[in-house]
Amino acid sequence: MLLAPWAFGPAARADQNSGTLKGEVLINAAPAAGAVVYLQPQGNRPSEPAPREVTIIQEQLRFKPSFSVVPAGTTVRFENRDDEIHNIYSKSGANRFDTGAHLPGTAKKVTLKEPGAVPLRCRTHQNMRGLIFVSPSPYFSVTDDRGEFEIRNVPVGSYRIEAWHPRLTAEESARGAQVLKVDAGPKVLQLRFDAKAPSGTDLTETAGQDWTSVVEQIHAELERAISLWKKGNRTAATSTVMSAMSKLYGESGLREKIAQTIGPDRALEQERRLDSIRKQVQGVGGTEPVTEEALQRESGLLIDGLTEDVKKITAP
Repeated sequence: MLLAPWAFGPAARADQNSGTLKGEVLINAAPAAGAVVYLQPQGNRPSEPAPREVTIIQEQLRFKPSFSVVPAGTTVRFENRDDEIHNIYSKSGANRFDTGAHLPGTAKKVTLKEPGAVPLRCRTHQNMRGLIFVSPSPYFSVTDDRGEFEIRNVPVGSYRIEAWHPRLTAEESARGAQVLKVDAGPKVLQLRFDAKAPSGTDLTETAGQDWTSVVEQIHAELERAISLWKKGNRTAATSTVMSAMSKLYGESGLREKIAQTIGPDRALEQERRLDSIRKQVQGVGGTEPVTEEALQRESGLLIDGLTEDVKKITAP
């Protein structure tokens, strides 16, 4: 879950033509901390200009802050206070960028124009993790540990209120959105969302993932498992297939991505194919003799299927 976010919103300007929104965000009926709640003006009313610049520091091999919320159009200044060379990048669609070599004591600037989540990574320090959420408007708030939020100084008018959370897919977020009218004074509401992903899931971790590389790694592990099986080492072969299932297919996020994009039945089908190969190299559950040809055929069908899945989940 995202902790201690920084949010750069509009300057305070309370008057009789503005209101305040308060409320809570629930996901699967439980309070959701770390959700970004934002308003999109209805009609042709423009939002206020974004701040010209905000700063995120790299220090002690960490992004500080690790989570920021900024309006679309904000320029982010990355400042390197480490004695190490960084290379900050993101593969987040229209906000994709790469700072190149980022020397100690220097700063790099990136303008984020499109709304959405922007995961931050460093090519030279793989454990560095950061996230920026780019809000489509300057009227936003981040929920606290109780799932509560407050957006102040909202001009009177009609809005669509939405919420983003790392556990929600875009479709799940859209289903929980509401259209409302803001009047002078306070307004209280509740946003409810249903999520398929279990509590603690961070779907942004898989954003920009090189799924083709994951499939290639699965293929290599299956080839290794078959080689071990041919040498009579069933235990090592079984362990290799199980590792491919849990770490490459599961923990990489590929299974979840297939379930979200194509459907849970497809994700389960591919998991069963992997488990079928595991049973064959382990020598359990079958009545027919296992052959190298049969293992190669099963492996080929799985990899071909995963390759097609990757084309679908990465299609524009």
